[in-house]
Amino acid sequence: MFVGAFVWGVQLIDRVVSRNPLAAMVVVLLLASGLAALGSPRAYATGITERSYTNAAGTRGYYLHVPPGDTAGKPLMIYLHGCTDPEAQLAGNGFSLTRIADELGFVLAYPIQTRDANERWCWNWFDPADQERDTGEPSMIAGITETLIEEFGIDRARVYVGGYSAGGGMSTVMAATYPDLYAAIAPMAGGPHRMSLQPLGADLTGATIVASMGPLARPVPAFFLQDLADQTSLYPIGRANILQWLGADRQAGDLTLADAPTAVTTTADPVPATIEHYTGSGCELAQFVTPIGPDHIGGGLLMQSPAGLTLQRRMMDFLLAHRLTGPRQVC
Repeated sequence: MFVGAFVWGVQLIDRVVSRNPLAAMVVVLLLASGLAALGSPRAYATGITERSYTNAAGTRGYYLHVPPGDTAGKPLMIYLHGCTDPEAQLAGNGFSLTRIADELGFVLAYPIQTRDANERWCWNWFDPADQERDTGEPSMIAGITETLIEEFGIDRARVYVGGYSAGGGMSTVMAATYPDLYAAIAPMAGGPHRMSLQPLGADLTGATIVASMGPLARPVPAFFLQDLADQTSLYPIGRANILQWLGADRQAGDLTLADAPTAVTTTADPVPATIEHYTGSGCELAQFVTPIGPDHIGGGLLMQSPAGLTLQRRMMDFLLAHRLTGPRQVC
């Protein structure tokens, strides 16, 4: 599978560069260790508590962190983990994003996938049964979001969703199915919306995203991250992902928006990386960050451990700069 994905990835580079509307893509799921069972609610040193949410689609637990002070009018961030043990991935790294939550003042929730739903605890972003509004996993993630908005008096114009690997893929699904709920997204090391396995392929025009949005369609600002040395979610997959989303922005907002970045900057903190900026109609609709060096697991650690706090802050600075708009409206 890894060999086939690599060969496909090399072929995709030429297709992406030539802006072919159809390009093959494949995702190899992360190897995962055992998931620690979610027991009774308990508190962590970082101010994390455990909760659960249930609707007709099922039950999902989630970790919650509330920053100090009054929550009324604060933003909300929903972070979706990748295919690994949430205890090791999140708690084992000290829930590092909580530090940014306290610094910037947003409520933070981590929905948790179950092994019953996926043997590797991945969000099923690639499954048609989990790609529709008001059904399956999207309905549970949206339900958690709505519950927190109501309970804490969250600013509805500043609600965001993001994640890494399978969590990145599900972030794209959430924006396509609930564009009226999430102001901006961070689909990192994920994959194009509604990819197919038989045959391998994805529509890079953005039409599938706009179709999923329906009459609620709007340009959704997005923060992308794809490690250059990622051996699982190959770099061309990230390029395909942003091309698809830029296409959706053009259609959903009647925009003139180029596939090429309007500016490129660099950073060495926490690792060398290039940062592509995509601006249209006076606002930055996308950033594409390419860390040079980390592999797939290393990139995930940058987004979920103290070593990557600078990068996590960059993600949240981008998201928090955007507010929810109405249909067809640009940020």
